Amino acid sequence: MHLSKSLLTWFVLAIAPLAAQTEVPAALEKAKADLTSTLTGLEKTRAAIAAEKPALSADFAKAELELREKRRLVRIARLSKEDRAEELRQLRSALAARRQDATYLAGLLKDHALKTTTLSTPGAAPLEVSPEIIAANPDAPAEALAGRLPILDAAIDRLDALLGGSTAPGKASDTRGNIREGTLAALGPVSFFLSNDKSVGGDIIASMPGDIPHYATGSAEDVAALIAGKESALLLDPTAGHARAMDEIDGGFIDMVRKGGLWVWPIMLLALVSIIFGIIKLARFSRFREPTDAWVSAILAALRTGDGEKATALAAGQRHPAGPVMQRLVSVSENSADLVEETLYEQLMAVQSKATSLLPVIAITAATSPLLGLLGTVSGMIATFNVITLLGSGDPKPLAGGISEALITTLFGLVVAIPALILHAFLSRRAQGIVQTTERLGLSFVNGLRAK
Repeated sequence: MHLSKSLLTWFVLAIAPLAAQTEVPAALEKAKADLTSTLTGLEKTRAAIAAEKPALSADFAKAELELREKRRLVRIARLSKEDRAEELRQLRSALAARRQDATYLAGLLKDHALKTTTLSTPGAAPLEVSPEIIAANPDAPAEALAGRLPILDAAIDRLDALLGGSTAPGKASDTRGNIREGTLAALGPVSFFLSNDKSVGGDIIASMPGDIPHYATGSAEDVAALIAGKESALLLDPTAGHARAMDEIDGGFIDMVRKGGLWVWPIMLLALVSIIFGIIKLARFSRFREPTDAWVSAILAALRTGDGEKATALAAGQRHPAGPVMQRLVSVSENSADLVEETLYEQLMAVQSKATSLLPVIAITAATSPLLGLLGTVSGMIATFNVITLLGSGDPKPLAGGISEALITTLFGLVVAIPALILHAFLSRRAQGIVQTTERLGLSFVNGLRAK
């Protein structure tokens, strides 16, 4: 019996590991199946959450807006009547400002569309917008702004087209008025023209809207290369034609004389007189040589030795107004010194008259020229105001042109007067120096006779 129990025990112990080895793989398979089922459920749960998330987010945002609005209403409810009235005034003021901004922006869009349509450069891409949008004038500012927003989109598209260049068939005339048909090419703010036969071409000159565009003759080959999309070197005017217009307005000296009218001619006559007389005086003064005190001493020495002929010859040999004066003083040197001095002053009056001759004429030209210029300006202004009386002052360009032409006479008057004043001052100083030198040498001679 005891032996049977022992055998049974050994049998059970031998069978137990085999049973355990049989149950472990089954447990693993079951665990894997449970894990797969759990992961599948997790993916379904995540998909359900992702599907519900937009609706939950929208509900959350809606709830947040409702909460914010309720908080605002609570805050307003807590305010006093005066505070609510003040906040209402602020809201109305802000609303009025927004309406003004909308009206202003709508007006800017309309003005841009009108200017682009009417002032477009030749050959430029058109503004692709319906005329009804430009002409519409709704009462509500917000509606007006919203209705004209297509203008902004069309303007951006047009700028893109201009940056890339655009062409269009058209007519243009040269500076002589010869009209040709050809192709107008716009590149940014500048335009070019090329005739159909590709013989002439150039850049477009700025002109009034609606007029046939004018072109300045340039290189037709370069313009043709530009239109063909090839590399080209063209002269550009960065001032958009203003530099060329200024050059045409200036026109040079002859054109200014023509624009100045009648009063320019007497001013130019005064200028001619001043120049001629100034040259004559300068030529006369240039012949004079300044005598020295040694010359007077030599004449006195000859008189002391009784050699009157030598003294007369020395006096006559000096190329200066003091020479004839000294010659006259030598001729009366046998008389008293007082008589010689009186003779000196008589001769000085003649020297002064001769030295200052023609200078008053130059002074008159310097004083009269600006007055004639002012007279021409006043006359031109009167004519300009007569034009204003007839045609009004709507366009300032003709008025500015008339005023500029009226001021030309003042310009000419000042151009003549200023050099004439300078010339008169120089010649007067030179004449005064000649008289003073003659007087000094004459007094030296008289004093030498007194000391004899």
